[in-house]
Amino acid sequence: MDYRRFLEEKRRLSEGASWEERQEVMRRGLEMAVESVGAHGARIHDMMKKTLVSCSEEEGTVTLAYEVEEWELNPNGVMHGGLIGTAIDTACGMVARYISENLLASTVSLNVDYLRPVPGGDRLLVTAGLVRLGGRIANLRAEARRESDGKTAALATAVFYLPEGKA
Repeated sequence: MDYRRFLEEKRRLSEGASWEERQEVMRRGLEMAVESVGAHGARIHDMMKKTLVSCSEEEGTVTLAYEVEEWELNPNGVMHGGLIGTAIDTACGMVARYISENLLASTVSLNVDYLRPVPGGDRLLVTAGLVRLGGRIANLRAEARRESDGKTAALATAVFYLPEGKA
């Protein structure tokens, strides 16, 4: 199933659908998004090994886990800040697209505060959540944590533009 058909299925869910039914639709759609490679071939966010850890339709959140691989390390042996930003941007974009039911979501701004390094061999857990959804703008917040000790590695805010283009 492509993402357009998935969004149509999500929209068809009646208001009377149970929390479990809505949650299952969200989980299926986000897993599809995590596994897909764009029409233009693999991009940087596709190259980063990620898995869906959890999602909450009710809270508008998603948590992705990223394996910190050798190629992602800077000369100090820790995950490159740009890739941490990419992981955060990807998680925020997934939430924005799902909640808005929009096929497109373009980053307007992404502000990242780096707090701790993430060493190679660890996993980066990124939790992104919707703060506010307007007509064409989505505001989100994200936290990136090291799996090894649960400590926060980065905090971020993001703004996404949602053009015409609902499924």
